[in-house]
Amino acid sequence: MTPFLFTLVVLCISMGAGLVGSLLGIGGGLILIPVLTLGLGVDIRYAVGASIISVIATSSGAAAAYVRERMANMRVAMFLELATTAGALSGSCLSGLV
Repeated sequence: MTPFLFTLVVLCISMGAGLVGSLLGIGGGLILIPVLTLGLGVDIRYAVGASIISVIATSSGAAAAYVRERMANMRVAMFLELATTAGALSGSCLSGLV
């Protein structure tokens, strides 16, 4: 499969996963990661990384809208950001040891 064709296939699958995910109220990664790994032969680490990047991009856009409308509690958000970062770092170190 050529890189251009692979990009088009992933684009179509991603759009479909986003559509189905939004209709069902689930994350698109629940659909996208198995399709990438089982259907297209992408390494699981790359598939999970791509899913995380898409979640970060989507969350950043939504967060900007909430902050602009003054609907976000910034103190709670900063606390959650610190706790989530600490958990992610400790989890990645622990998974490397396991």
